[in-house]
Amino acid sequence: MLDFLQIDRVAFTIFGFDIYWYGILVTLGIAIGAIWAAREIDRRNQNVDELYNGLIIVVFAGYLFARLTYVVLDIAAGAQYNSLVDVFNIRAGGVNILGGFIGAALAGGLYVRWRRLKFWHYADVAGPALLIAQAIGRWGNFINQELYGPPTELPWGIMIDPQFRLPQYSNLAVYPPETRFHPTFLYEFIVLFVGFVLLVWLNNRYREHWKPGTLFGLFLIWWGGNRAWIELFRPDQPTIGNTVITYSMLAAIALVVAGILVLLSRYGKLPETAKARRRRRRRALKPRPRRN
Repeated sequence: MLDFLQIDRVAFTIFGFDIYWYGILVTLGIAIGAIWAAREIDRRNQNVDELYNGLIIVVFAGYLFARLTYVVLDIAAGAQYNSLVDVFNIRAGGVNILGGFIGAALAGGLYVRWRRLKFWHYADVAGPALLIAQAIGRWGNFINQELYGPPTELPWGIMIDPQFRLPQYSNLAVYPPETRFHPTFLYEFIVLFVGFVLLVWLNNRYREHWKPGTLFGLFLIWWGGNRAWIELFRPDQPTIGNTVITYSMLAAIALVVAGILVLLSRYGKLPETAKARRRRRRRALKPRPRRN
């Protein structure tokens, strides 16, 4: 189905330095996500400049954690890294988006607290922005001939050149050059793009009725839930023992649980903790100032 799309990994070269389509598409995705987030944060009467300032920190922290998470999981699967240069060589390939999300969330949360911003408004716009950014970036995976699943005879399967195959599929006697593989990148692109469109539509319709944080909770449920089943089409991911469960699958399920807890918390459906109960009682007992 996608055989007609044969694109060289290198978009162009500047002074002998190769510029890859993957980097271009990831940057484009981040830019589009940032533009949408800025427009939405402005509609919520929040500070657009603070959003862009925080974005710089979040992107760098996200890429750092994404790379480190990939390296840790890769070492757990038996890979070796000989130096710190190898560990932080992002151009060599290998990042984990879920680990990147954790790093970005930590950096973003600290920035919002430092600048005394309204956390849930910024979290709300971050969710859909990440979905569209990642969706566009997935086409970079296609150009790189990565992020594919096991062999398939389905008509939308894609061919992978032998030099880009995973070790378990490198035997051309068993998996000849015409073997087709599940286009995992396409599956994820579809759920990411549909999720972005759905959340934007829901936000536009219910912005004035939902509490801040609702959109972020829905994002976590959508993103985590879909990433969990997509892991079944990720033979490149290290599994836990001999099971089909990957570490990223567990992280994705944890995101779903976190999203449910966010929604319950924002609408007061969680059991009240002893600390919250004491705080509420202190507010109730605090004498009100008299009016003259």
